[in-house]
Amino acid sequence: MDVTALATAYAELLAHAESITDETPLDAPTRADVAWRLCHIALADRIIANAARDQINGRTATVDNQPSMDPNRITLMINTTTHAQRIDNVRRNWAELRPLLETFSAVDTEAKLKLRMHDRNGEYMSDTILAWSALVDMRTTQNIPGHRDALSQTLPEA
Repeated sequence: MDVTALATAYAELLAHAESITDETPLDAPTRADVAWRLCHIALADRIIANAARDQINGRTATVDNQPSMDPNRITLMINTTTHAQRIDNVRRNWAELRPLLETFSAVDTEAKLKLRMHDRNGEYMSDTILAWSALVDMRTTQNIPGHRDALSQTLPEA
């Protein structure tokens, strides 16, 4: 599977995240939102990587985002990491996910998976069946750019 566009989105996201430092003048809610986003992305990438391994190994894949939306898990992660460590978690988990997606055959790319969605409070919202290509497209065009743009908006005007 070609993930070139997704890799570009991650590079931009990471660049924006790295532009935020401990000295960046952010109010507490904004700093908390930045931390939440980075933890959420890192956790989501781990979930997707595990599902990609299932796909590669011929098992039915399910992407259940509950752990990446669980307020307790994210709070624990925020309380035990620094901003730089959160960025590193995103970078490492993307580095783990990317080669898995790149090894997908055309059959894997169009294989169906179950996407179970939870809201930011960790509450169940819906189940959807979609192709891996649709999930990657959603992360490429909506999810990662949305987080990138939110991080960008926290930066002071130059």
